Amino acid sequence: MGLFSFNFASNFGGALVGFFGKYSKYQQTIKRNIEVLNLSNEASADLVKNNLKETGKVFFEFFNLNKFDWENISIENKDIFNEIKSHQGPKIFISAHIGNWELTRNFILRNGFTLHSVYRHANNEKIDNYIQKSRKNDNAFFYKKGSESAKSMIKALKQNEDLALLIDQRDSSGVKIDFFERKALATDGFANLAIKYKTMICPVYSIRNKNGTFQMIVEKPMHYDQYKNYDTKELVEIIHKKYFEKWIMRSPSQWLWVHQRWKL
Repeated sequence: MGLFSFNFASNFGGALVGFFGKYSKYQQTIKRNIEVLNLSNEASADLVKNNLKETGKVFFEFFNLNKFDWENISIENKDIFNEIKSHQGPKIFISAHIGNWELTRNFILRNGFTLHSVYRHANNEKIDNYIQKSRKNDNAFFYKKGSESAKSMIKALKQNEDLALLIDQRDSSGVKIDFFERKALATDGFANLAIKYKTMICPVYSIRNKNGTFQMIVEKPMHYDQYKNYDTKELVEIIHKKYFEKWIMRSPSQWLWVHQRWKL
């Protein structure tokens, strides 16, 4: 796939996973998860099909991120992004597995930020090595999930540096919140750090347009004074309701539904 263009790999991956995905366990997982949207049978079937295609596109695009034409991404709310740039204190960029989340982080990196992120080690060692090699950048630092990553995150914030975290998926050791009016386990590490170190919280995400271009959406950041009276669980739940639910409803086919999101 690395031999082909970004767009070819994207379209090929979408067609491949869209076709074979319907014979996998992931189709049933997606079908169960999207029940929270209360769709008709026809709309549900279309969403499952389109979501498999989107998942395939994102996965195959990963092999060609270095070939992405940055002229094909526009920014929504550029004034807010400039406001974030001018902020002097530490920031936590939060996002979700929607659109192409690797492009989301790379967009922020290309705009002069230094980012520290946590990643889950891939089960296959060769795949994991490939992923981390492709992510290597002078202003991007990645830490394997665990106690050492927590220490690295704290060190970065103390040095007035920024984090970039994907926080929308299930965390068995996290807090139980209401997500689409159902109980779900959610990660709370970012909220603990934000409250303790009084950071700005910056919600950002990307969306794929029908013509294959992308849109980078920057939401109004949350300053410490806006959430200082919340406890960890309240902050996590507010972010899921205020941002993630809205993002998903805007483009339901582009969120990663294949995880066991509502498993308790």
